[in-house]
Amino acid sequence: MSDHAQPFVLAGVMGWPVAHSRSPLIHSHWIAKYGLRGAYVPLPVQPDTLETALRALPVLGFAGCNLTIPHKIAAVDIVDELEPLARRIGAANTIVVRADGSLLGRNTDAFGFIANLREAQPQWKADAGPAVVLGAGGAARAVLGR
Repeated sequence: MSDHAQPFVLAGVMGWPVAHSRSPLIHSHWIAKYGLRGAYVPLPVQPDTLETALRALPVLGFAGCNLTIPHKIAAVDIVDELEPLARRIGAANTIVVRADGSLLGRNTDAFGFIANLREAQPQWKADAGPAVVLGAGGAARAVLGR
């Protein structure tokens, strides 16, 4: 496929603050490694402008974004549709811009946590006994099922 046939995909991570996020570095590495046409950028958005920023994603040509502190919980009430898992958790960490410009909220935190746990400790069983989760943000909510 020529470079002109492959669309340019724009995505980012939205948070406040967001300068600390390593997501742009990580995603930019994979974009370059696989020769994709796109960019993944930090999107510093203050909490009181979250809805305006999310609604601007389709207008600006974004395919979507990830959310970090403090936006994961607030996004639940802004998106046009929320996947059932995100609704159950009460937080969205991924926003997908659909072809019609509507916003879909997802939560991939729980899946990511379990996948990492299974890779690091394949013998781990959920019913093995009590566990401690350190954290109180959206990812902790996802791991605990709310």
